Amino acid sequence: RISRRIPLRAILIVPFVVQIFGAVGLTGWLSLRNGQQAVNEVTSQLRNEVSTRIQERLEDYLEAPRIIAQINQNAINLGHLNIQDTASLTRQFWQQRFLFDSVNISAIYFGGEEGEFIGLGFQNNNRWEIGRAGKSTKGKFHSIGIDSQGNPTELLEIGNDYDPRIRPWYKSAVEAKKPTWSDIYADFKELRLKVTLVQPIYQNNNQLIGVVGVDFVLSHITEFLQSLKIGKSGQTFIMERSGFLVASYTSQKPFSLKEQEVTRIKAENVDNYLISNTANYLREYFGDFSKINQSQQLEFPLNGEREFLQVVPFSNGKNLDWLIVVVVPEADFMEKINVNTRTTIKLCLIALFIATIVGVLTSRWISYPVMLLSAASREIARGKLNQKIEVKIVNELEILADSFNLMAQQLQESFINLEKTNAKLEQRVEERTAALRQSEEKFALAFQASPDVITITNLADHKLIEVNESFIQTTGYSRQEVIGKTSLEFNLWVNIEERSRIFTILETQGKIRNQEIKLRLKSGKIRVGLLSGEIIFLDGQTCLLLIINDITERKQAAEALQTAEAKYRSIFENSIEGIFQTTPDGYFLSANPALAKMYGYSDSLQLITNITNIQQQLYVNPNRRQEFIDAINKDGEISNFEAQVYRCDGSIIWISEKARAVHNFNGELLYYEGTVEDITFRKKAEAALHAEQEKSEHLLMNILPEPIAFRLKQDTSAIADYFEESTILFSDIVGFTPLSVRISPIELVNLLNKIFSKFDHIAEFYGLEKIKTIGDAYMVAGGLPVPKENHAEAIANMALDMQQEIMKFTTDIDRQFQIRIGINTGPVVAGVIGRKKFIYDLWGDAVNVASRMESSGEPGKIQVTTATYELLKNKYIFEERGIITVKGRGRMLTYWLRGKK
Repeated sequence: RISRRIPLRAILIVPFVVQIFGAVGLTGWLSLRNGQQAVNEVTSQLRNEVSTRIQERLEDYLEAPRIIAQINQNAINLGHLNIQDTASLTRQFWQQRFLFDSVNISAIYFGGEEGEFIGLGFQNNNRWEIGRAGKSTKGKFHSIGIDSQGNPTELLEIGNDYDPRIRPWYKSAVEAKKPTWSDIYADFKELRLKVTLVQPIYQNNNQLIGVVGVDFVLSHITEFLQSLKIGKSGQTFIMERSGFLVASYTSQKPFSLKEQEVTRIKAENVDNYLISNTANYLREYFGDFSKINQSQQLEFPLNGEREFLQVVPFSNGKNLDWLIVVVVPEADFMEKINVNTRTTIKLCLIALFIATIVGVLTSRWISYPVMLLSAASREIARGKLNQKIEVKIVNELEILADSFNLMAQQLQESFINLEKTNAKLEQRVEERTAALRQSEEKFALAFQASPDVITITNLADHKLIEVNESFIQTTGYSRQEVIGKTSLEFNLWVNIEERSRIFTILETQGKIRNQEIKLRLKSGKIRVGLLSGEIIFLDGQTCLLLIINDITERKQAAEALQTAEAKYRSIFENSIEGIFQTTPDGYFLSANPALAKMYGYSDSLQLITNITNIQQQLYVNPNRRQEFIDAINKDGEISNFEAQVYRCDGSIIWISEKARAVHNFNGELLYYEGTVEDITFRKKAEAALHAEQEKSEHLLMNILPEPIAFRLKQDTSAIADYFEESTILFSDIVGFTPLSVRISPIELVNLLNKIFSKFDHIAEFYGLEKIKTIGDAYMVAGGLPVPKENHAEAIANMALDMQQEIMKFTTDIDRQFQIRIGINTGPVVAGVIGRKKFIYDLWGDAVNVASRMESSGEPGKIQVTTATYELLKNKYIFEERGIITVKGRGRMLTYWLRGKK
């Protein structure tokens, strides 16, 4: 057998070395772990940032087709656009392409139910072309050039047969019967994939007349993904839940071409190693791409290295459901962490070596005097108590040696005293044995004679050791039936959980007093008793002494009394509603405390005593008491009778009464009885709700034009209306920025409020729509949201009035303000978009040109474009400014508006 004793040297060396190694190793492990946590946090932030940017860009790409499709549907439904007039359709599409960049919109078209097709598309040669198909082209697809005004020029190409009704985008609209995104499909003319937002158009009889479509080319997403920087070698891609690739970080196209047939590629099958393995992992992890319902960050091994992965569902809500995937290799971030890890391992080994050398030397120095102490201890164990040692190497060991010598001396003295004590103990044991025998005889007599049930139970196994005569008479069991058994075996306890709780208290606290329990007799009857118990010791065993006082009859009498009293006062005293009895002539016969408290009285007696005429003293409107009586006399009872009443302090509350008439056997009316509920809070809440609804209505009318506010209340979807002609005015206060440095913000805001309030009054006077203010800039438009023929004249009049009003204000150095104004007329889109903080706004090239007229103007002057000049030249005085260069528009001819003729 191998000895389990450990040498002192090992005890001194091993823990010391283990502590050093553990401390250094833990430090290295924490360093490595912190580095990995830092990598996890950085990659998590990177994945979140990249996926968020992709989501935002996709929403931007897909918003433009939705707006244009909505505009075209509204124009057709309102009769502003004739689908039979191809020239009008072409011009409409041509004007709309200026509203958004060609990246967002690659084609706008209309396909009719009779097979006619007219559209405008941006081709791969960076040129806009008109597409026609139908009866006029004998079913062929004609590509037609277009000039700068949106008019068709020469025929460029005659393509293959084309029927819009069999195209994927048309079928998607017919199937959905509402605005929806089509499935991804190959372009009819160009070698590219695209997706179309389609809007079915119906007549008033719900008959389909055609489909409006706006295309988005998926290659633009690929170009955006390639512009992203994702670590050193991270990649991202977008796929459908079916697994087919939509776009990716790589230059590989998401489709293959074989025998002039385009075949889409699944993400698992692309040539890119990282993308294909990432897609395979996602399918294995989720089982099905359709189970990815929320953004998740994952990691998976690839060639022995971790890959950090994030997958984010992207849904447009109109049949477009994609998955955005971002994957970043851990190796991009782990190079420096691995170098630190190798350095830490080297330091651990060096520390271990030094600790081992120091431990060996220290153990030799300490172990020698300890060996001397060990040898002396063995001699004492053999009975040789006259041992004495001297140690002077270590101070603590010297103290230990002195203590050892003193202990040896005390042991000698203790052995002598022990012999004397043993003799005294033997005598005391004999005396106590005789007293115990006498006590047991007294206990046995009291045990059997007690009228209460008494049992003695072994604490270890809960088996009964003894029961008294009262137990046998009360339970009906004989001694032979219970001794040596637990109370569970003969089903004595009614509640087993109660038994377990009582035994637990006895075992932990040692005693228990007056616990009410229920016992089941042999006959099956249930008795109630008060149990007291205590732990005792009998013949070396730990036992439980339990005494049970039968209180069954007393308990039954008490419960019967409590039940009667509860029934008598429960409803009347404890009801939270007021309860009353009143005479027909207006007195209270009785009232409960709840009613007295409701009416502000200290108790029921005060209420009954003080109110002697309910009609005059209680009801705010005395006629309500008679109406209360008439209603009961008619139907015999009344419910939800609401009225205002006075409380004791004169305050008024609202109540709701439910009452009935009580008659005697002869049918004579005795009194009215019923309940009262305080509904003051409900009435106040109803009034507050009504007031808040009126405030909200007024606030909405102040924020938005009335027609737009009305439409928004009917339908919270985006509102976008196209106006062929509207006049827009931009103004800016010259010198306002330097002024803001010289005066306080409060003074600046108060001054702006005075100036813009004057402008608001002018806009309201001419029936114009204020759009917004930005700093000291003010924007207003005419001809919307309700078309107006003289919108240009109204804007011109407002501009002239604004010049007059601004001269009434001076700066902090007593100089008059000057204002710079720009005006333009043209087509715009106006409406409300988004789901929060609604604002009525304008979009379109005409808005940008009006802004440029203001920024390129001169202080104190009004600059207008040729379009506005042509509308006003017969009624207003103009001065030709000449040709100027306008940012984003090139060279333009503009005019100064001087006044009215």
